[in-house]
Amino acid sequence: MRAESPALSPFLTEDEINGLCKPLKQRFAQRRYIERVLGIAVAGVRPDGLPLVGRTIVEERLNNKAPSPARRGFNWSK
Repeated sequence: MRAESPALSPFLTEDEINGLCKPLKQRFAQRRYIERVLGIAVAGVRPDGLPLVGRTIVEERLNNKAPSPARRGFNWSK
């Protein structure tokens, strides 16, 4: 079985999180930095402590884009 390509993964890789949180190395410190400083919600934590961060959320936040609208749902504007 082939490993999933990082570009197709919905979550950031370990190297991407380390680069985003540089110089922080401790997993809890990285999680706290992502949540408090960057204002990005952490989806969970891997067993090794690495925070799970959604790729699209990070791209929207760092590029100052508005959150993508839901594809489905109620249309309350009517």
